[in-house]
Amino acid sequence: MGHEAEPTVPNTGRMFDYWLGGSHHYPVDVAAAKAFEAVFKDFRPVFRALRGFIGRASRYIQAQGVDQFLVLGSGLPTQGNVHETVPGARVVYTDIDDSNVALGQRILAGVPGTAYLRCDATDLSTLDLGAVRQVLGPLRRLGIIVVGVEAFMTDEQIRASFQQLYDLAPPGSYLAFDCDSPKALEHPELVKMMGPAFHMRTPAQLEAVLGPWRLTEDGIQPVAVWRNPEPPADMPPYMNGGVAAKP
Repeated sequence: MGHEAEPTVPNTGRMFDYWLGGSHHYPVDVAAAKAFEAVFKDFRPVFRALRGFIGRASRYIQAQGVDQFLVLGSGLPTQGNVHETVPGARVVYTDIDDSNVALGQRILAGVPGTAYLRCDATDLSTLDLGAVRQVLGPLRRLGIIVVGVEAFMTDEQIRASFQQLYDLAPPGSYLAFDCDSPKALEHPELVKMMGPAFHMRTPAQLEAVLGPWRLTEDGIQPVAVWRNPEPPADMPPYMNGGVAAKP
């Protein structure tokens, strides 16, 4: 983890790393993760299902002939994140959290064809396109992964962000997305812990914010089920997701 001072504030990226069985977290993150688990015991399987969805969506996009990926709200680039599931692809990770960016840059040091940049998913003017092209090369077709952030964006913010991504992406690009479902309301304590900025959407509400992006034939499904040949029998459908294309 390096020699920097141990953080005293938990960080969601490192908490997810703990739930995913990684090694890039601190006692403060474990304590926070356990506080969430006390309210909602399914956190670990839910986040593993979400990371599994990222892997399947990335491989699906790569199978369409795409080898350039842009990831928004990445968390940590470990435990089955994009570059690990689509070897050989070029991947730019971004996050608004400076500690995620710093740790992500350390983790990716020496990994060719990858970079970690700071970017606010709600304001893509914060994305350094020059730096993106330095890693990805000229944009041909782009795989864009926006998973785990929509629940903290308003409809207007998602529409604006997805429109900007559509304008940035060359034809033949793909967007993988997700959002928490209203089934999370079965756990009111959890929703309370998420704070007032937490938004839940049905598949229809999620489709309504896609703008010009066209859903693939799989539509929007629980993330544990989407293109999963062996979906878990007992996975609560707290998060839905899908992939959309720019024709």
